[in-house]
Amino acid sequence: MAKSLGSLSVGALVKDTGTLYNGKPIIWKIADKDHAGYPSGAVTLITDRIISLKCFDAIEASNSDSNRKQYGNNRWIYSNIRLWLNSAAAAGAWYSAQHGQDAPPNNANVWSNYNEYEAEAGFLYGFSANFRAALLETSHTVGKASVDGGGTEVCKDKVFFASCTEVGLSGDAVCGTKLALFTNDASRQAYPTAEAVEKSEYKTSGLSATAYWYYWLADAYASDSYTARRVHSTGSLITNSAYDGFNGVRPLCNLKSEILVSDSTDSDGAYTIIWNRTPTVPESISVPATVRGGENLTVTWGASTDADNNLSGYVLERQHDDGVFEQVYKGINRTYTDAITKGWKNVTYRVKAYDSAGAESAYKTSEKRTVINNTAPTIDGTDKDLGAKTGAFSQAYTATDPDAGQTLTVTEYIDDTKKREYQATSGQEYTFSVTADEWLKLLNGSHKLKITAADNYGGSATRTYTFSKNETEIELTLATPLPADDMITKAIMSVTRQIPAGATFTVEVCNNANDEAPTWEDVTQAVNSGSKFFFTNDKKTADTWAFNFRIKVKRNEAVGDCFILSAGGNFE
Repeated sequence: MAKSLGSLSVGALVKDTGTLYNGKPIIWKIADKDHAGYPSGAVTLITDRIISLKCFDAIEASNSDSNRKQYGNNRWIYSNIRLWLNSAAAAGAWYSAQHGQDAPPNNANVWSNYNEYEAEAGFLYGFSANFRAALLETSHTVGKASVDGGGTEVCKDKVFFASCTEVGLSGDAVCGTKLALFTNDASRQAYPTAEAVEKSEYKTSGLSATAYWYYWLADAYASDSYTARRVHSTGSLITNSAYDGFNGVRPLCNLKSEILVSDSTDSDGAYTIIWNRTPTVPESISVPATVRGGENLTVTWGASTDADNNLSGYVLERQHDDGVFEQVYKGINRTYTDAITKGWKNVTYRVKAYDSAGAESAYKTSEKRTVINNTAPTIDGTDKDLGAKTGAFSQAYTATDPDAGQTLTVTEYIDDTKKREYQATSGQEYTFSVTADEWLKLLNGSHKLKITAADNYGGSATRTYTFSKNETEIELTLATPLPADDMITKAIMSVTRQIPAGATFTVEVCNNANDEAPTWEDVTQAVNSGSKFFFTNDKKTADTWAFNFRIKVKRNEAVGDCFILSAGGNFE
């Protein structure tokens, strides 16, 4: 995991393993956060130790000011050290004259040839590309010498020295405000790095990586043109000639507070900067193949990954009719339902990922989809419950397609089983009929009639009617009795059936079926046993004899399938 640079306390140590000086990572200390006058919300860093010994500025042999000619220039804006600190040039290439009398810090121009640095690479040369790009240009105030008009001036730098005021010391002018890190002499004291000591050409018993040393500030001493302010090894304020190369370099810079750092310190006691990396491009984007004007569609996209674990979400943009892309969604979800305006000709979508630091991936772009501007058919009425039905029935309906010249296909279903499909005329009334045969095949319980109307552009409508069937009795007889030439005296019958246990099954027959009140005789037992039965009736009121049967079933409390499949037999 990681946390923001801004979440660390003043005094915490920070480093970028790729930002080096003298071959070692520079260790920085947080000097302040959101310091007045500095970039808003920035974190101010100062090197924890003195990283090098260098002159403030070289002697300027052609300068008409005799002091600057002998001891260098104390004005920050023209100083060699300012130019070096803000240069990323290679060895020997950072220097360029800042005014007409300027001179480089080489052996001829620094005190006793100590620590000349014209041949070095610029300070920023050893910075990682990420750190270099992250440096914030900072407006800071420095004090000027009286010969330069006195008072203060504002400079803009990415790397700079602190002013007297900023380290809590009283110089010749107020330059900015005090940095939170500096509270007393002890807070201002600094050791040089071992590398600074080793590489220094100025050797003295007092110069050690374990002993406090002097370092430059940005202010000029107002009373002369050649001495600049510095912090004494005791933390107090003193001055020194600009060309003296035995004074320390302890620069400052500002970074954005949201830059990430490790959540714990390393062996140096420093938090490691984690440069934010761009999320990966979302792996896919999917748009339905059929897009209809006036309807909604759902766009989905694949996930993005972020090596810094700070992925925040996605931005989805839509383009219609080959115009400009416009944002339609921003958030962590990977799906979005968009409304398509009827009349659009085409749509294209693209998506990118973004993280909490503001880094964005490249876009993943969908295929262009043609918009079908078709109005779906309608079926009159509303879905409704037709209630309990007791036999075959019909339901009228009308399907309408507002788009002229299209084919309208209607399909009817009983409990999702297709009954029929036909080409309908828009606006004409049709009837969905449940026949007697279909009714007999339906089990007791809830059922539905479903009607769909579809045009040849994929538009469709559905209407659903529900109904229930709850039959507990069956009565089966011949609508027209079977005629006989003479009195029927005997017969035999078989009934193919499924009768659950607990139900009542009865078979009755008559031989005077043409009478107004036929004489029914119970032959259930004979049918069950498959035996011949004999009629007891020998009278009729009608002109002719005729045979009929009456089969009855009462379900009672029985459960399971209950039906009569067929009945047959003969008589004489």
